[in-house]
Amino acid sequence: MNQNARCYQAKWLLPVDRPPIDNGLLTIAGGSIVAVGENLSGAAPIDLGDVALAPGLVNSHTHLEFSDIAAPLGEPGMAFPAWIQQVVGRRRAAGELLETQKATAISAGIQESAEQGIVALGEITTFPYSLEMYAATQGAVSLLELIGLSPERGDELIAAAKSHLQTAKARGAWAGLSPHAPYSVHRDVVSVAARMSSESQTPLAMHLAESRDELELLERQSGLFREMLEKFGVWRDDAFSPGMRPLDYLRQLETAHHALVIHGNYLDDAEIEFVAARSEQMTVVYCPRTHAYFGHEKHPLLKLHRRGAALAIGTDSRASNPDLALWRDVQLAAATFPEVEPNAWLLMVTQTPAKALGIESVYGSLAEGKSAGVVAFRLSADVAAGQVYEAILASEPQPVS
Repeated sequence: MNQNARCYQAKWLLPVDRPPIDNGLLTIAGGSIVAVGENLSGAAPIDLGDVALAPGLVNSHTHLEFSDIAAPLGEPGMAFPAWIQQVVGRRRAAGELLETQKATAISAGIQESAEQGIVALGEITTFPYSLEMYAATQGAVSLLELIGLSPERGDELIAAAKSHLQTAKARGAWAGLSPHAPYSVHRDVVSVAARMSSESQTPLAMHLAESRDELELLERQSGLFREMLEKFGVWRDDAFSPGMRPLDYLRQLETAHHALVIHGNYLDDAEIEFVAARSEQMTVVYCPRTHAYFGHEKHPLLKLHRRGAALAIGTDSRASNPDLALWRDVQLAAATFPEVEPNAWLLMVTQTPAKALGIESVYGSLAEGKSAGVVAFRLSADVAAGQVYEAILASEPQPVS
């Protein structure tokens, strides 16, 4: 065994892919787990006491470029298109310093995420960028944001998407694509991106059914989003058809290798059934504190969960969330939906997002060969097996080094 191997002993191990292990042992070496349930270190185990050890967390959706923002942009409950305009204004105000500003913010976001026990994340990457911005973490899945409603812009986006996937593959980096949202990217680009995802076996993420303003744009080509697009000079009559719904985009996304449906705040019953029937191909990502910031109607998470949809939780960014503490989003979600069984919440920030992002071979559970990045939840000494998942909801994850 590697001389740097060490073994941790904890009141509980939460492997995620199997039941909790009482008084469990976890041996790690060289950045990987080498044994679950036994000590192969050749030395006495390090007793962590009354804690539950769990896999490092996976943040399924974030925009680290906003990690330098002290407080969310705008005001709570503001119209979503108005908030989008503040985001655009902030980017434009950076001017030639944008790339440098982004690199600094991303570095800060990676550090903050690590401090919160996050070992991997689905990161929306925007132009200008370089994959070196994510060098400080091995767990970033760089999902290139694709924005543009015109055919001319579409050609540029597809070329950039192809380059992104090829460059990441050559460097051994995790990558995917993110046609941004119905109001910002042409449907033809979504179709091509989904095909590229399938061909390259990489994930695809799209913001969808995020606001009622989006639904109005799709159904009637009117409202605040149309006004915003006209203000920016990018409105195109041929970009939408009357009577559209998020379902039209879900049908495109189902051809991807795996699609992350970001937010899904206003999915209707037919759309819920659609994604639930494709739980091996689609994951809905709920961002609780961002959802609360905009004052959206109650998320359809409970319906999705009861129908068997794959669900994950993300922080979104500091532009709509006060921090990147993913477990606080879990705690809000659990308080909002007490009907959901406690063990489901840990799955939503470990195994499920790891699978959706295509990184389940390294992250998402405590298993031999997987990442040694684990977290500890401090518990009271009398927590029983049937209470451990409920107990960690009242605790905070601490990275174990």
